[in-house]
Amino acid sequence: MSVDAESDLSRLTRDALVELRPEGGDGMWGTGFFVAPGWILTCAHVLAPHLGKDPGTPFLVRGDGLAGGEPRAARLEAWLLDDDPRAPVPPERDLALVRLIDEAPHPSVWLSDRPARLPGQVVVEGHVRSPEGEVRPWREGMTRVGGVGEYGMRVDGFLPFGACGGPAVDPATGEVVALARSRHAATRTSLLVSTTALHHFGALGRRVLAAHDAWHAHRAAHDADTWTALQRKLPGGLVVSGDQWSPGDRGTALALLAALGPPPSPRAVTETLRAVLSEDLRADARTPPRSWRDGHGMLYGQDTTPAVVYLRYLHLVAQYARQTEPEGGAADRLLAWVRERTGEVAHFLRPLVAGASLPDTLRPAGTAGARPFPVRGDGRPVVTVELDPVHWARPPRFYWRIGIDHGDGNRVALAEENGGAGVPVADVVRHLAAPLAEAFCRVDLPEQPAPLEVAVPPEHFDMEVHLWRTGDLERPGTQRELGAHRSVVLRALSRRSERTEHLREQRWDALQRADRLTAQRDRPAGTAGGVDRRAATERAEGWEDAGPGVVPVVCRPVGRGEGQRALREALDAGHAVAVWGTGEHTPPATRAEAANVFARGVAELLGEIRTIRELPDEVRRLRHHGGEGGEAEHWARHTALLWDDPHRPLAPEDTVLEAP
Repeated sequence: MSVDAESDLSRLTRDALVELRPEGGDGMWGTGFFVAPGWILTCAHVLAPHLGKDPGTPFLVRGDGLAGGEPRAARLEAWLLDDDPRAPVPPERDLALVRLIDEAPHPSVWLSDRPARLPGQVVVEGHVRSPEGEVRPWREGMTRVGGVGEYGMRVDGFLPFGACGGPAVDPATGEVVALARSRHAATRTSLLVSTTALHHFGALGRRVLAAHDAWHAHRAAHDADTWTALQRKLPGGLVVSGDQWSPGDRGTALALLAALGPPPSPRAVTETLRAVLSEDLRADARTPPRSWRDGHGMLYGQDTTPAVVYLRYLHLVAQYARQTEPEGGAADRLLAWVRERTGEVAHFLRPLVAGASLPDTLRPAGTAGARPFPVRGDGRPVVTVELDPVHWARPPRFYWRIGIDHGDGNRVALAEENGGAGVPVADVVRHLAAPLAEAFCRVDLPEQPAPLEVAVPPEHFDMEVHLWRTGDLERPGTQRELGAHRSVVLRALSRRSERTEHLREQRWDALQRADRLTAQRDRPAGTAGGVDRRAATERAEGWEDAGPGVVPVVCRPVGRGEGQRALREALDAGHAVAVWGTGEHTPPATRAEAANVFARGVAELLGEIRTIRELPDEVRRLRHHGGEGGEAEHWARHTALLWDDPHRPLAPEDTVLEAP
């Protein structure tokens, strides 16, 4: 980097810095920096000691680039701290967004759109107080010496008091990639936090980033002294032809993307990226792309990425957005710019942009017919839960693990609790609600919610998982039963070590090919004096002799007694699909008739569907309509479904799932 470019980068960064100080006092709490008009980013711990009791208390911010250096009033808009002040704060939660109370002109830094991958060299800037009490700017280059979690970066420099909350700039690209968080006295190192952790603010974070991108695009179009102009002079921004993607291209593209509605889920962004790169980007599932901006950032390669790659991505995003955006709106403006910019790349590359088409997964879902359950290799994800009982615990307690099965042998773990005393049955839903909501957020598409499979020991098959309720992360007040919104199936945890159970594979494959599906109701084998061995033997033989299109149906709970014996016999006979009633929800006097209604309902449903893969979604549809007040299909509300696909085996016990 030239001396002039280095000086300009420091000046632009310094102009966006502010001191955080009390109203009516002369102390300095720490550093922050403007990221969008009116918005300041800093560390939450810088503010917490002073605002903890009343986060709405106004305070002052002062910076050379703000209102001629005069202090201005500001207020905390949001932070990511928990309510418990004693709880440890992971690096990615130590963020705060501050807002000016009154508008005032000021510059802003350029925030990187790259994933949480921090560079080897950074320059950290901030404010410090001299021994004489004077506040002055501070700047130091630092070298990465290690990572801490998903968002942390350990560097070899030592942050002075007051510098926490300041920006860390990549000198090669001219982008702010992190903010200074803390120092470690024993090792004389410091910790930085990637600015991509802003996504934890949800909709507010997206709004701030959209304002950031719009402001920089406007400045680039009307001013010569800008971050975009500087980035063109840096090693990471040098371009020599229209086949390369320039900082100006990036700024325009991000502003156009910011004008679009947000993607419905990270999966929409990931599927778009896969259509561009023909690569599986799901290994980054820990920090999935949550915005179209994030998707743009994931296109950066080790070397200069050709412009055609970005243009292909933007073309696909525009196509997707046009499905819901009004005509002549932001999607059309993005598409028009993409077509104009494509005219600057080599002729033989232009078809790669113009010919790009959305994958089927991103096209509007059809409304007719049930959605077949995913199978290995079709690219559709399933959210997975494993509930592993704690040995000897009475009453039962569980360890748990939540992940995503992408259907190609790639299972990614998202959250787990596998130590300590485990979770009581009554608390399972509470412990799983937030990580389940996060998993669904990652893989759901509009009108295409991902199925949920829960693996438990057969003795816990009456755990009515389909009646669990989880809230929407963006709208915490929303609650709905899982089984009325998405397919919910159970798996036998006892089968996770049966990697080559040929009998189950044979039954499964035959059932998938069957032209005619029928229900085989269990035969009661219990008597007042115990078990009728002859009847039990006949029932077991019936499961063993069942034809290729037969589905076992147990008209009673299967977690104990007669129902448990019946289902275990079906499992021993190799059946991978079965249906049963999950609880005694009718008075004893009408229980026999309820069982008959249940059996008839299942039999009629099997006779109506075209393939067995439609069964989970058809049960969901019946639950949905029953939940809206329909009485005819009420039996489906307390129905559980075994779906034990041997071609998508459970991970063996003690297997460590991929957790990038």
